[in-house]
Amino acid sequence: MARLLVVSFTPKGSGSRTRRLLDAWLTRRGTTEPGLTVDEVDLTTADLPRVDGPVALAKGSVAAGSPLTPNQQQAWAAITRWASAFLDADEVVLAAPMWNFSLPYPVKHYLDVVVQPGLLFRYTAQGPQGLCGGKRLTLVTTRGGSYVDLPQVNFQTAYLRWLCQFIDCRYAELVAEGLDTRGPEAGEKLLMRVIDDL
Repeated sequence: MARLLVVSFTPKGSGSRTRRLLDAWLTRRGTTEPGLTVDEVDLTTADLPRVDGPVALAKGSVAAGSPLTPNQQQAWAAITRWASAFLDADEVVLAAPMWNFSLPYPVKHYLDVVVQPGLLFRYTAQGPQGLCGGKRLTLVTTRGGSYVDLPQVNFQTAYLRWLCQFIDCRYAELVAEGLDTRGPEAGEKLLMRVIDDL
């Protein structure tokens, strides 16, 4: 039975266009894969650990192969719990709108928590090696603007593509964009077109 981890940040709730796109996509997946198990982390309410001094020190110790102090062990245990859920999933979905050309800050916080040495990647004599086994990571997002002709300012895709290479995930995305540039009615039609094509 495949396990899908959905990490979502849709603060507008049912009024979120990204949430509507995600729900439609999950419904389609559930229809075609009835055995699929879906676990969701809602970043609007999740209590993520801070990536602070003890975590930074623990990360350095892990990377160097040094023993952790008790304080570092406690901080690292909180990080490991989140990274383990990511690793245990067969597939991961990040669902969030584009904010200021990139990912909303809670999504970046989540990624800063889980992408850690010894967990999602390791250092080797040949350089960093991803530990995610080639699982698929899909970005589900909506964008007010259109970035087909402006890939240099689409920091969502650029960042996640590179991160996926680093941790050994296969990147995919489901996008509805240009939703604000021609007004709300046209934007709604564009969103529905993407949903209908799922």
